[in-house]
Amino acid sequence: MKSRLILQFLILQLVTGLSFAGDLRVNIINGTNNGPGNADRVVLIDLGAGMAEIASASNVVKATTFSDVTSSGQSQYLIRATLGGVNYSAMFVPTPGVTAWETSLTVYETSETIHDVNASVPFFVIYGFEDKLYIQKRIVLENVSSPPVTFSASPGLAKVHVPKNVTELENLTFKSGSMPVRTAPIDSDQGQVLPNPIKPGLSEIDMSYYTAYDPGGTSLTELVGYDIDHFHVYTMPLDLSISAPGLSREGTDNENGLAIYAIEGIKAGTMLEFQVSGKGMSDSGTDDHNHSEQQNTGKIVIENRIDANVELAVAGVLILAILISLFVSVTQQSEDLKQESIEMLKKQKSELLQQYAKLGDSSSDADDKDKLLYRLVSVYKTLDRID
Repeated sequence: MKSRLILQFLILQLVTGLSFAGDLRVNIINGTNNGPGNADRVVLIDLGAGMAEIASASNVVKATTFSDVTSSGQSQYLIRATLGGVNYSAMFVPTPGVTAWETSLTVYETSETIHDVNASVPFFVIYGFEDKLYIQKRIVLENVSSPPVTFSASPGLAKVHVPKNVTELENLTFKSGSMPVRTAPIDSDQGQVLPNPIKPGLSEIDMSYYTAYDPGGTSLTELVGYDIDHFHVYTMPLDLSISAPGLSREGTDNENGLAIYAIEGIKAGTMLEFQVSGKGMSDSGTDDHNHSEQQNTGKIVIENRIDANVELAVAGVLILAILISLFVSVTQQSEDLKQESIEMLKKQKSELLQQYAKLGDSSSDADDKDKLLYRLVSVYKTLDRID
C-alpha cells in the first residue's frame, strides 16, 4: 500500500509538469427555483496568475463555455457569476489529461423586500479602560427565505448602529460565505444600513469601536435593528458596573474576568441605553488586574483574558471565537478575492482529503484515488503560491 502511494505521488510530480487545454462548461443553477439559471456576467479568474480575469461572458442563459482553459497540474480557477448586482463564486480545479470539463454555479433571484431573516447577537462585549470604552459586537443574520432569495436594495438592507459618540470605528466587516470584507454604514430613511446583500444562509456583521469614558458614569446606546430573543452582554473588568432597563445579571466568569448579562425579547427599533461606571483597566497593562496592553500599533490585546479565539462557558452559554481580528486588511477588491479564494481552497482541500479517506483498495477505487491525489497536489501548490 505504501509503495503504491509513493508511486502515485511520483507520477503526480511528473504529470504536474505537463500542460493540457480544454473547454470548460459552466452551468448556472437558479437556487430559487432549482432550475436552469441566468447570469448578467460570468468571469473565469486564474488564481495562479495574479487573480487575472482570463475569460468572461455576458448575458448568460443556462450555461456558458470557456475555451482553451489550461490545466497544468497546478491550475486553480475561481468562477464568479453576477446576477442583479450580487456576486456568487465557486472554485474549479481542472482534471488533467481531459479536454472538456463541466461544473455548476448557483445564483439566486433578488428581492428588495426583506423577510424571513432571523437575527441574533451572540456577544456584545464592553471593555472598560481608564478613559475609554472598547466595544465588540456581532450580529448574525440567517436568511431562511423559502424559496431562497438574496435580499439586495439600494442603499442597503442590513441594519447596523454606530453610536454618535464613537471616537474611533476600528472595524466593521460583513461576512456572507467564507471571508469577511470591510464595509461602511450608509445613512438611509431606515437608519444606518450596509450595502452588502443578504444571501441565503448565514451572514455575520462584526463591529468594534471606541467611545470616551468617565468612570463616574457614561451612557452607551445601541439601536437594535431586529427582533432579538436573547441579547447577551459581557463586561470586563469585573469592577465595571452596568445597568439598563430589562438587563439582568446571569453570572460571572472569574477565570476570564467577565460579568455576564442578558436582555430578553427585544423588538426591532428599540434603543438600548446602558449606564456604565466603575474602574476600568489600565492601557499600559500595569493595573491590578493585568488585563491588557497597548501595542505600538494601537491595537488592544487582551492578555490571559481574551485572545484571538477565546471560548467562554458560563451558565451553559458558549461564546465561540470572540475575535480581536480587528484589522481585516481587505480594503481592495483584489485582496478580497484573494482571501476568498484561499478560504475556498482550504475548504476544497479538506473535502478532497475526506473523499480520499473513504476510498478502499479495490481496482475501481484506484483510479478515483489517482484523480483525488492529483487534485490535492494541485490544491497544495496553488495555496503555496497565493497564501
